[in-house]
Amino acid sequence: MPAARYTDQEMLALEHERLWSRVWQIACRGEELPKVGDHLVYTIGARSVLLVRSEPDRIVAFHNACLHRATQLADARPDGSPGHFDDGCIRCPYHGWGYALDGRLVHVVDRDEFDGLPDGQTLAPVRCESFGGFVFVNFDADAPPLLDFLDPLPKLLERYRLADLRLRGVRSTILPANWKAVVDAFNEGYHVQAAHSQILPWTDDTCFAYEHLAAHSHYGRLAGARRALRPSPRLGLGAHDYDESAILGALVQGLGGAFLAEERDLVQQAAVESKDTGAPLLPTFQRLRRALMESRGFVVDAFADDELTSADDVCWFPNIVGPIYPGSAIMFRSRPNGDDPNSAIHDTWVLEWPDARREPRPASVKFYERWTDRDWGEITEQDYRNLERVQLGMRSGGVDVLRCNPVQEANVLHMHRGIDEYLRAPR
Repeated sequence: MPAARYTDQEMLALEHERLWSRVWQIACRGEELPKVGDHLVYTIGARSVLLVRSEPDRIVAFHNACLHRATQLADARPDGSPGHFDDGCIRCPYHGWGYALDGRLVHVVDRDEFDGLPDGQTLAPVRCESFGGFVFVNFDADAPPLLDFLDPLPKLLERYRLADLRLRGVRSTILPANWKAVVDAFNEGYHVQAAHSQILPWTDDTCFAYEHLAAHSHYGRLAGARRALRPSPRLGLGAHDYDESAILGALVQGLGGAFLAEERDLVQQAAVESKDTGAPLLPTFQRLRRALMESRGFVVDAFADDELTSADDVCWFPNIVGPIYPGSAIMFRSRPNGDDPNSAIHDTWVLEWPDARREPRPASVKFYERWTDRDWGEITEQDYRNLERVQLGMRSGGVDVLRCNPVQEANVLHMHRGIDEYLRAPR
């Protein structure tokens, strides 16, 4: 691939014109707008979308522009939290024109002074559909329905019951890299052996299979390969050179938001029980995790024990990627930061099954202008530092063509080919 794909201003302009103007893209989670009148603003380049819960069971989307002088009707809050339209009215802050929550123009100050202002005016709508608790938008009136675009992901992910998960936290920041470079970084396992070599003692990084699913892609364990508590074979260790309980502890701790604190506490319990009974450690932990999840109200009958510690890593074309576990998910959304090809807005969503034993808690939502303003953990900070190196290297002029691994980076190539299909399509 040409390195200029990631640095060229004209390339980004073409993406805004032909990709982002036509593709389904996740704007928010439905639970971020819990009450009628709640609203959020989603931005992609110069486009701004106003999402509103207009009824208890309906979210609608509009171009964020008043019909009078095109003033934006709401601002995107830095922390990503929702706003609320009081009295069921979307009111323009410039001249006070008012709209019902369904977009109908209902109030014009000094309307009698306007000649020929027709009745029945509405805010310009943006297509808005949902799947799995995620709210998608699309600016193209001729785009296929959302479920057709997502196929076959809905079937693959059905048993995870994504619509029943709830946001535990959102962390957003600006990364000094092209949005595609950020997606690339989370869409292959080839970099693990170099960028995250510290995790090789507790993970086998060689057992991934890569699969293309229409426009989307997936990678996970090889068919028939069960998770085992063993290090990467790259280390050349024998069966007596490592401790399974240490690997399990590092695995559960290292995967961060995929496992809750209660689940991390099960590692020691499983180790003691396994030692007392002679049962294998990993199946013991998986059995204990199943019992804990069921006590939280999450039915895991659709998963075998071995699947309770494995994930489906899915790339939702064009810009969502991340592992989905039974009962939790970590998903990354990257998109252009305005018209800067060397900068991306990057969101990390951590979702969990709500604990049926407790009242639901609001998600913790935070934005960091500079990613260095927060401790993201060792693995994530390695990724972020590396992305800065990647972008600087591609801008240096020393490498014109990028050479991708056709096996372990197959999903990266597949995503870029999908982007090109949009870029080559007629205007």
